[in-house]
Amino acid sequence: MAFDQQKSAQTVWAILLTAMGVLLFVKTPPPLRQGHESGFLNFARYFIAVFLVLGGVRKLYAVYFSKPKESSREE
Repeated sequence: MAFDQQKSAQTVWAILLTAMGVLLFVKTPPPLRQGHESGFLNFARYFIAVFLVLGGVRKLYAVYFSKPKESSREE
C-alpha cells in the first residue's frame, strides 16, 4: 500500500475537527468565563461543537469507509 499524502492530510483534518468539537463541548472558552452567563452563548457553543464533531466523524467515514468514486466515462 503506497503512502497517500492527501488521505493522511484528510485524516489529520478530520481528527482536528473532532478534537476541537469535543474540546469546545467540554471546556468553556476564557471569554465566556469572564463575561456574564448567557443562555444564547452556551447554546451557540454546544451547537458549534456538535457540528464540528459530526463533520470530523463524517470526514473520517468518507476517507476510510466510502467506496472510491469511479468515473462514468467510457473510452
